[in-house]
Amino acid sequence: MQILPLVIALLSLIVAYMVYYDNSTGDVVVYAQVDRKRPTIINLVIHNIGKGIARDIKFICLDGIPKAANGITGLQAPLKIYETGALVNGLPILFPDEKLVYSWGQFGGLKEALDGKPLEIEVIFFSRNRLQLMRRKTRNKLVIDITAFEGVDISTTIFEQEVKKSLQAIAKSLEKMST
Repeated sequence: MQILPLVIALLSLIVAYMVYYDNSTGDVVVYAQVDRKRPTIINLVIHNIGKGIARDIKFICLDGIPKAANGITGLQAPLKIYETGALVNGLPILFPDEKLVYSWGQFGGLKEALDGKPLEIEVIFFSRNRLQLMRRKTRNKLVIDITAFEGVDISTTIFEQEVKKSLQAIAKSLEKMST
């Protein structure tokens, strides 16, 4: 009979540690995102989505990462690859929910620069919580497929379109009221 409370206490301890561990480690990802302020531009974002600090962050991309791949229908200038910066040299630290945003290019230029293939990036970083004696090495293998943006209207957001429609409806209503 005394074993049941011990088992429950041990399970509670394990669950509490799992919750603590999940809330105290870093998790670095890289993804593509539409730039809300500049129509047609796609950003490359490095983001620590974890709740802990990520340290000694390295990025590995065997083919290189295209840089400033501008052009709506294709590249406007010769292909450039990042040769400096965080994507090449890495980062010493990234705090929880911290982001680095790179202006990556336009759909046509990126599609041509990547030759229609997805960009494969491996992110290696270390994270540790207070209960761990050693840092934990984490490897995230990420795939960014620029063709996911094909056919998507990234020039105006849905919210902006809805506001525009609502304002037009209000203007029509006011016109009818004034006549």
